Amino acid sequence: MGGKSKIAAFGMTLAFAAALAGCSAGDSRAGGSPAVNFRGDARHTGVYATNGPARFSHIKWSFATGGRIRSSPVYDNGTIFVGSDDNHLYAADAETGKLKWKFGTGGPVSSSPVVRDGVVYFLSGDGNFYAVNAATGKQRWKFVAGGTNGPRDVYDFWLSSSAIDGDTVYFGGGGGTFYALDLANGKLRWKRELHFQNPDTYKDYPVTLHSTPVVDDGVVYVGTQGIIEKLRTEPGNIVALDAKTGEQLWASPLMQAADPSPALDDNAVYAAGRNFPLVALDRKTGKILWYSTGLQYTMSSPAVLNDTVYIGSSDQHELFAVSTKDGAVKWKYEALAAIHSSPVTDGKRIYFGSGDSYRDDNGYVYALDAKTGEEVSKLQVGGNVFSTPTLHEGVLYVGSEDHNLYAVN
Repeated sequence: MGGKSKIAAFGMTLAFAAALAGCSAGDSRAGGSPAVNFRGDARHTGVYATNGPARFSHIKWSFATGGRIRSSPVYDNGTIFVGSDDNHLYAADAETGKLKWKFGTGGPVSSSPVVRDGVVYFLSGDGNFYAVNAATGKQRWKFVAGGTNGPRDVYDFWLSSSAIDGDTVYFGGGGGTFYALDLANGKLRWKRELHFQNPDTYKDYPVTLHSTPVVDDGVVYVGTQGIIEKLRTEPGNIVALDAKTGEQLWASPLMQAADPSPALDDNAVYAAGRNFPLVALDRKTGKILWYSTGLQYTMSSPAVLNDTVYIGSSDQHELFAVSTKDGAVKWKYEALAAIHSSPVTDGKRIYFGSGDSYRDDNGYVYALDAKTGEEVSKLQVGGNVFSTPTLHEGVLYVGSEDHNLYAVN
């Protein structure tokens, strides 16, 4: 997103986690069905077990909301759920695009919903975390999180989306406070106030939590971010917490603001940030395994497919494919505008969106060959695409700055 002013780069390294091949559902250890997560699976790898469009032929339908859609849609049981900056969460019929219901809150819904056993969970800009019946849109419970932290600048688009593991739901709230709630009733299990670390130069400055957590094998991984104007820096860490107690297990070396959400595979946490390269962190210690220096200024979250990490750059307008072994760039593709949308994949193709910082009508969705990076198809939609797509049976669903949810096949 060339030309925008940036805070001077500071800090050194961090990691984002990515992995799991071919699942589209999350944890089911509580005895219920798997959760339908942001970016496909419990490890947030962006991998879907269903096909996306082989090529884009046309827009199947569009559904208009009253505000920008920066939330990323999810599919469950014939319904697409998505938030809008008009303060509502929407449920639309996946086949026709017709409204099933909408649920009003007191603030923008720029987080992405998660669905589990007929309940939709999401955070609103009004500072409340909601559980809503997926069939009717009726509220099940509400937790008052005490704020969410507003955008730090015009490129700070999202709130923390939630992650479900077992019978607990996790998310980042305002004031640097991270929460774990009982999935059934919304009661607080634990909360932890996070701080910048390694070194602790900035430990007393406020933390923002807009990154989406990932939970695996009893550990929660989440990125921290912030902006310190007088020091002209945007610090951040990746932090690992015990999922049952909230005890901190480790914090990565200091990096720039970790706005993107981490992804995991068996070996590493993959992460990136503003003015900071893509990094791979050791899952047990948080130490840096490698970092890929070719990538600059990232708001996109990584996808992980087999031995490759895919991630977009906002400044370079390029999607990168890098090796999980050492971060070496395998290929890169130049898009038509900044990539804030996070890539997803059906195992054959990589899908993502782009948007222009200086125009409102320059949104595209792309499909690339996952192995070679060759363009398979691209299609212009009505507005910038900063939302992350979801896939289901040959259809791609994505939100746009023009207030519309699109179904593309």
